[in-house]
Amino acid sequence: MPHYLAIHNEPAVPRERVAGRWIELAKERRAIWLKTWYNFGIGRRFCWWDAPHKEALEEIFRDHGVPWEEIIEVEHTTPADWVGRED
Repeated sequence: MPHYLAIHNEPAVPRERVAGRWIELAKERRAIWLKTWYNFGIGRRFCWWDAPHKEALEEIFRDHGVPWEEIIEVEHTTPADWVGRED
């Protein structure tokens, strides 16, 4: 399944409200929520999802009332993938 990074910007939304959404999103079956990096001080979140396509995430966010700025298809790598490579 493709990987996506969803970017959310909600500086006026309290942390408790966002966390309340996470309870429901963790149960979602149309896509798999893997991880979120967040800074509640500025209201920004970067959420890693696996989904069949971008439109599935748009539908999920609409259904749960979660606004988004952007949804980007991404690939994943780590330093371990590159250690010892000479090319």
